[in-house]
Amino acid sequence: MNKKKTLTVFSNFDLRVIVAFCLLFVVGILFFLLKLDDYVDCDNAKFFIISDRFAVGEVIQFDVEVGNAKKWEWDFGDDSPKEYRKQTLHKYTRAGVYTVSLEINGSCKLERQIEIRSLGEILNQARVPEIITPKNIQVGKPVTFRYKYKGEVFAWEWGFGESGRLDDTSGKPTYIFSSHGKKTIWLMLNGDAKHIAKKVIYVKPRDIVEEITDEEVIEGYTYEKDPVKFELPPGDPKRDPMEEFLDKVPLNPPLKKSEEQIKEKDKIALAPDISEEQFELLLLQVAAQSKTKEDFASFICEDFDIPVVKNGEKIISFAEFCKLIKGKEIRIDILRLTKDNINCIDGFTIEYKVKKFLRWGKDND
Repeated sequence: MNKKKTLTVFSNFDLRVIVAFCLLFVVGILFFLLKLDDYVDCDNAKFFIISDRFAVGEVIQFDVEVGNAKKWEWDFGDDSPKEYRKQTLHKYTRAGVYTVSLEINGSCKLERQIEIRSLGEILNQARVPEIITPKNIQVGKPVTFRYKYKGEVFAWEWGFGESGRLDDTSGKPTYIFSSHGKKTIWLMLNGDAKHIAKKVIYVKPRDIVEEITDEEVIEGYTYEKDPVKFELPPGDPKRDPMEEFLDKVPLNPPLKKSEEQIKEKDKIALAPDISEEQFELLLLQVAAQSKTKEDFASFICEDFDIPVVKNGEKIISFAEFCKLIKGKEIRIDILRLTKDNINCIDGFTIEYKVKKFLRWGKDND
């Protein structure tokens, strides 16, 4: 009786329905495998734009690093033909702000904005003087400021970021800071307000010196002694051996002329140039533990204590920052470098995220 019921139930199913169901199941698995093969982790994609000046007519390099990428589609935002390769080059013919987009495998889309400047804007930068400041500036100690400028100068206006007004009108001023912290130095030449030079410096606090009491001063004072009668020994006076030694010492070489000395001082070695994109690559390699802070020595002039503004909240030294990101998976969103008059990187601002538990978030360490 039971066997007959079972056979009746199975006989009600059409064989074509079962075959169709199996085919749909197989097709679904194949579709899933194809999608998995084309999957791109957009969150881990690293988008690079490498350029020296971001100027009209300059060849700019575009690149991306991401796993499982097979198809690339670049759109440069200027109505130019699209490119279909991983690494490509492009030139902009007009100044402006452009949105560069990249589509990977038809599913992952990345975008970056860049500003292209005209040659006139870049050439005008030559009219901005370069402010030269010493590396170590401290409260209470005199600091002498200099500048570099190609052209005739007949008027100087300096501001040192403390009074909020004009502080000096000489070509080589000396100033004493009364407070520590971040200061913005500015210089205007010949009354040209369109080309004012500005430079941010960090003034160190005054050294802590223990106060000396009046009793310690009295104890350390050497009182005048009574005069002692002095008489020459009998006999002929002898010549001082030091005089004989000095007679044998050759004359010093003639001093160089002041003009030659000035020229030698002006020969300042510039630090090697590095773009923000190349600097970002090095930081990512520090996080991956394939580079260390010493690899940045030539670009920061071996000053590992330059300030780093981290995620707009905290200022730490470069050495501390390298130690902080070491061994972490990071994604850099914004990086802005500042350089001094000899092209040394003297600080930078960075906004980045750290991947924790498969999610990106701010680094709270």
